[in-house]
Amino acid sequence: MPDCRDCGFTSDPIGHDVIADVLRQYTAGWQRFLRDPGSGGRCAGLPAWSPLERGCHVRDMCLLFHIRLDAILGQSPIAPRLSAGAESGASADRPDTGPRYRDEEPRQVAQELGCAAEALARRLAMLTADDWDRDDPRLADPRLTVDFFTRHLLHDIAHDLAEVLRDGRADDEAASEGTTAQRTDELRNFHG
Repeated sequence: MPDCRDCGFTSDPIGHDVIADVLRQYTAGWQRFLRDPGSGGRCAGLPAWSPLERGCHVRDMCLLFHIRLDAILGQSPIAPRLSAGAESGASADRPDTGPRYRDEEPRQVAQELGCAAEALARRLAMLTADDWDRDDPRLADPRLTVDFFTRHLLHDIAHDLAEVLRDGRADDEAASEGTTAQRTDELRNFHG
């Protein structure tokens, strides 16, 4: 997977032994952002998702990834239980047809995201070398392995966070130089 010029994500140096920790690092960044009262949580009427809606989507991606792992590895479903808010969002692919992400509470989303990501991180840490190379039997392309999907998930999480931090930084430049510097440091440290 090539480097992403937009968010700085590079998957090549991420070894299987540290993927769980990278997931924890990325989702911790999301949790900090969602818990920040100035993060611009509810922005109704925008053509694109608000930061809160993106955070809900990241939470749901972590939850849904368990289902994908179950299918690829041929295991009985062991995905974590979803909260009522997360359950309504887990089936949505698009904001216009799915749940009302913008109506969720950012701090609750941060907590649920932390739980979903931790459960997924523990699961990823238990995968064997053979598990990483398994492809999805429902798909015709053998390159679509657990490794591929995991790196894709990590990039999505990193990319969405980089975008909301960058957008927030642009908004804050007019309002507060201190907050901008803090978010710039977060973005810089994010790829650490």
